[in-house]
Amino acid sequence: MSEISKLKIVAYKDTSSSQKIGEFVLQLNPVDISVVRTVDAPKDSSSSDGSPSSSQTETFRPAKFTFKFTIDDTGAISLKLPDATGVANSISMLESLTVIPNNETHQNPYVYLYWGKTFQDSYFGQVTALKYDYNYFDISGNPLRAQVTLTITEVNAVMDRSFQSPDITKMPVIKDKDNIIKLSEDSYDDKKYYIRIAEINNLASLRDLKKGSSIFLPPIEK
Repeated sequence: MSEISKLKIVAYKDTSSSQKIGEFVLQLNPVDISVVRTVDAPKDSSSSDGSPSSSQTETFRPAKFTFKFTIDDTGAISLKLPDATGVANSISMLESLTVIPNNETHQNPYVYLYWGKTFQDSYFGQVTALKYDYNYFDISGNPLRAQVTLTITEVNAVMDRSFQSPDITKMPVIKDKDNIIKLSEDSYDDKKYYIRIAEINNLASLRDLKKGSSIFLPPIEK
């Protein structure tokens, strides 16, 4: 398998990877990559005779994969832009492939990362944060350089396609009147898990739910 010299983000409509939306090839590769992966340690529980026992099940927590890269049209480098018409349009292209929800699924696209051999075919998820800073402009105010920070949260494709069992990770889309306590009751038959849901999804408050976004509901040992 040949190596890919530039990191490429390939967007798909769903987890089956059968409907490709498009791809975004970085002009300059990221200089650093941050991966945060955590699990819940098994918790002690009681066996049928009342004696202590230890569960061997660990809760799946999706990894967060963050990297920064630059888009530059100042002329300082000769490499072509992701979108040949300019930095702003390159950013718009990236948004459409990563964070803008699909009209049919109401979810933002799923993405694979391809780069070299280390990450090739190994990282799959959804963009959960996109930040860009324009830091250089031409005389007319058109951006000539942008610093982009992208965070992708892991999605287990097998789990994501099967939303029937309470023992697997779910990723529902937030609808009107959804709240974290209701999600806890609907998914785990108990509202007491709302704090865990908030922690796993890095929610600043119980009302920090946005319509059309996705929320991770992993298996929780009861």
